Amino acid sequence: MSYTQLKELWGFDDADLGANRMGQLTGKQRKFLEGEHKTQRGVFLGVGAVIAGLFCCLPALLIAPRVVLPMLVSGDFSKFQEWIPLAAMGGFGFVFLGMAVLTVGAVVGIYLFRAGKKADISVKRAGGVAKYIWGTKRVRTPTSSTSKYHDVKVLHLILGDKKFEVGEPLQELIREDETWTVYYTSDPFKFLSAEKG
Repeated sequence: MSYTQLKELWGFDDADLGANRMGQLTGKQRKFLEGEHKTQRGVFLGVGAVIAGLFCCLPALLIAPRVVLPMLVSGDFSKFQEWIPLAAMGGFGFVFLGMAVLTVGAVVGIYLFRAGKKADISVKRAGGVAKYIWGTKRVRTPTSSTSKYHDVKVLHLILGDKKFEVGEPLQELIREDETWTVYYTSDPFKFLSAEKG
């Protein structure tokens, strides 16, 4: 019964398992992984575009209501240069702008690099006696004002020299001290199939 539940959980059948044993993907698996990679690529491109857009638009949004609008209303443009941060700060302003551009450029570059990275959907295998251990990992907490990160408990499945982060229900399907072989891909990560023994 547990093996049937594992097949349902990971979405594989006997044909998938047979192909994975030979280091191959079925058409269904390949289509799913290509879709996952495309989604991830879109997320990275989107985040990079948002960061670049905010960097370009934020100065204008900050200056326009406080500087440009009052000058338009009053018709007095004589102090416009004083309100431009770069002009007010002199040479330091250009150094600050250069550092900001480099920082934002590096962040956007990382996202573009991740978006352009090719998928690694080669079939990998891990096997051995199943062991479970608890660990911790640091995750972002965007809603907290006191701490940007916090530690959470995570469960790891160990098979041979490989360690996988898994959900607790898997303990009932791949039981500790049983010998299993699992087939997976690394980028995007997905458990493809598994077999006992």
